Order: sequence, then structure tokens, then C-alpha cells
Amino acid sequence: MTHVSSNAPHKTRLRCIAEAAFTVALLLASPLAIAQGFANEINSMGEGIRDGIYIFVGTMCGITVLWCIFEGAGGRKTWMDLLHIGLWVFAAGAAIVVTTWIFSQGGSISV
Repeated sequence: MTHVSSNAPHKTRLRCIAEAAFTVALLLASPLAIAQGFANEINSMGEGIRDGIYIFVGTMCGITVLWCIFEGAGGRKTWMDLLHIGLWVFAAGAAIVVTTWIFSQGGSISV
């Protein structure tokens, strides 16, 4: 027989209220933080994170292509395998570039 707790709906309702209150607090506090001059610091942190993502994804993609080339030289991969890996690497780079472009266009919007 399964025991059903009568407190489960109450916990869910309380969690929804807490999440909504936290979201409202963040929405109200963010313009105040930007008004205090934290916008430059936030932008520099965002650029640092973006540069870290560039370095990580670029390194992983480079290692992947290099490994595929080594396997091709050993006869375990074909040119089509290398082309397939190259297309995935291109897609990863394109995703980062498109995301950066959207981020920069969103940052230039003024209200």
C-alpha cells in the first residue's frame, strides 16, 4: 500500500510562492544595481565568461579534429568521417558566434 502525504500540495504551493517572490525581488533589484554603476562590472564579467567559453569550445573542437586526423592517418577513419566531425565543429563555432551577436544586439537596445 502506498502512503500519500497530505503535505505534498502545501509544499508545492509554498515553493511556487517562494520562487515568485524571489523572481520579483531580482526584477526589482536589478535596475538598482545597474543604476549604482555595476553595469561595467557586469559587462566585463560577461565578456570574461564568453572568452572562457571561446577558449574551452575552441580547444575541445581542435582536439577533436586533430584526433580524427590521427585516426584517419591510422586507417580507422575516412574522409567522410572527417567531414562529419568538421561540420559538428563548424556548428559549435556558429552557435557561439550567433549567440554573441544576439547578446551584443540585445545590449545595444535602449528603452
